Amino acid sequence: MREIRTIGIPRGLMAYRDGVLWKEFFERLGFVCAVSPKSDRELLGKGTACAVDETCLPFKMYLGHVIWLIGKCDVIFIPRMGGYDTREKMCTRYEALPDLVRNIFRDEQIRVLTVSYDWYTKTTEEKVYLELGALLGKSKKETKKAYGHARKRQEAWLKVKEREQDHALEGGKIKVLLAGHPYVLHDAYMGGELARILRKMDVEVIYTDYADREGALRKSYDLSRVMPWLINREITGALFMLRRKVDGIILVSAYPCGPDALVNDMLVRKLKDIPVLSLTLDAQSGTAGVETRMESFIDIIRYQKAGGYGNKDR
Repeated sequence: MREIRTIGIPRGLMAYRDGVLWKEFFERLGFVCAVSPKSDRELLGKGTACAVDETCLPFKMYLGHVIWLIGKCDVIFIPRMGGYDTREKMCTRYEALPDLVRNIFRDEQIRVLTVSYDWYTKTTEEKVYLELGALLGKSKKETKKAYGHARKRQEAWLKVKEREQDHALEGGKIKVLLAGHPYVLHDAYMGGELARILRKMDVEVIYTDYADREGALRKSYDLSRVMPWLINREITGALFMLRRKVDGIILVSAYPCGPDALVNDMLVRKLKDIPVLSLTLDAQSGTAGVETRMESFIDIIRYQKAGGYGNKDR
């Protein structure tokens, strides 16, 4: 295998959840990380041109990030993420992601660095990273040390986000919870635009993925024992942990996400005591047209807080 010096990380999908861990791990082992830039219309256009019509918006965007990295790194890191538990699995697209990318870019013959998180083998995250280190030619000792360092950095990063959000929840502004997959909420072209719109209206933006993940996962079982998707569980648990601390909830999904279609419908039925807006973003319109809906939603919250419709029983 040709020597690996630079590892490419597409700024999409699970990079918004585990990206700190990935980057710290590789850099601790002595590699240089090339991270693609923030999403924009051009990246989406390039990714869409490579994808079939039925593909979800985040995957189309992800392909755009892969295209950007071609020629800028020695390998592109694309993990196969199935999950660690039969009740906490990932969308099947994650399980097939390395194969999908290899097939789509077979003419370019890109080099993919991958490792599998497979619930059916009862593996652990540490074992996955030990395997990854071995693939990169590193010893078990230095790999274990790098993983421990990266895990601590990831946890510290999330704790900072949690503390910042807890502080924001104590403020006097209207607070709206954006509930959705991290790669939708924090992508500059998707959820980033929604956050910008809300902040322009002087609204404090709260995120489901900046709540305690372990606590959110446990909380999700109060609502459903059979929901099979890890990220939707984290979203659901965080939503019910934060619902009484915010003034409204915006459920954000990217078309055509199957897990969201099922789970968000269930959530709308359960959330009867707080204003809820459900938004679905797609590759054609993106966030176009949603600003008016969001303005109306915030107007309803302001009216309710002023005493309209009767005071909300919280």
